[in-house]
Amino acid sequence: MRRIAWTWALISICALAGCTSREVIKLHYLGGFVPGTRAIFLPANLAVAPVGGDLAIGTREVGKVYSSSGNTEKVLQASDVGAVLHDALMTGLAEAGLKPIALEAGIDPKELKNGIDLMLMCDVDELAVEKNFGTEQTIHGQYFTMNSRVKLECKLERRNGSVTYENQLVGVEEEPPKPVGGEVFFPLETEPAESLSVALSRAIGGLLTDPKFRAAFPPRTTG
Repeated sequence: MRRIAWTWALISICALAGCTSREVIKLHYLGGFVPGTRAIFLPANLAVAPVGGDLAIGTREVGKVYSSSGNTEKVLQASDVGAVLHDALMTGLAEAGLKPIALEAGIDPKELKNGIDLMLMCDVDELAVEKNFGTEQTIHGQYFTMNSRVKLECKLERRNGSVTYENQLVGVEEEPPKPVGGEVFFPLETEPAESLSVALSRAIGGLLTDPKFRAAFPPRTTG
């Protein structure tokens, strides 16, 4: 009985104080989400090094959900972000027509196997999502705004050590979409995991659509 009483006491304290919960969200890549990223290259081998950066390993805090009063309702975390991003890069590059080859560890480009002359290396510099509830109630539930941002630093290096491409890629997702011509749009994504996944996909899409990145590979022509 004493244990039950203590449990209810803790629940009551949390309810009054607004205890913060934690959630590990799962991210995923949305293939073909960014237009002009499918079948744009002729097949070409490309080594893909493991994704680096402080956010790449372990379980990291990536965002928060705030109540209408501004209190933190939930702390959002993500695990093994580097592995998730590496898989996403492999998928995106393959869908674009290239032949990505996963490397288990970072190596010197000079150590690339014969037939592989380029290596892609990316670091994740930023991975963040924030959801803020408002006081207004709509037909879709309680009003909220949500912003997600993913930033990658990527470069292509040749076997001889020369850098043929280097850039910072940023993917952003904002909910609800900004009004256009006085027309108000409803949120497309309601969950932080989905919003951050969209931003992730846009960052990778930004790599694939970057003219300087495309210039490193033979394009697929039509007609």
